[in-house]
Amino acid sequence: MELKTGRLYFVSDNFFEKINDPYLKTNYATTSRPHYFAFQDSKALLYWLVPVSSKVEKFETIIKRKQDRHQPTDSIKIVKIMDEKRALLFQDMFPIRKEYIKEPYIMGGQPVAISDPNVLMELEKTAHKVISLLHRGIKFTPTQPDAVRIEKIMLDEI
Repeated sequence: MELKTGRLYFVSDNFFEKINDPYLKTNYATTSRPHYFAFQDSKALLYWLVPVSSKVEKFETIIKRKQDRHQPTDSIKIVKIMDEKRALLFQDMFPIRKEYIKEPYIMGGQPVAISDPNVLMELEKTAHKVISLLHRGIKFTPTQPDAVRIEKIMLDEI
């Protein structure tokens, strides 16, 4: 399967079992959730996945609170996906090899994706900034996955 930047994907249970990080948003038993926004990191030959949440009001409140305190809000972005507002949780993103991608998110026979190239460019810029901060040991929340440890595991597999 060819992975395309901007599309949404589901992750296999094997990945979560292998990584065993308590803060990863693991697969629900009864539905195909969560789903993730994907982009490729050309430097590391890995993909990075950003959890997508439908709890937009919750994250808009968090963004507003951060703005009121003059704090950066790069860790959460609100975007439209298939005409619905969704929250992209960069604070919880993690790297993965494409072998652990289960399948694309398909709705109405079409892959679900962020199609606006300007939005994609802005999201990738945000993602690279967050990756740089993660590599410097910055923590956005007490419950974020250990992306640097996951990256090492994924790179060791290559």
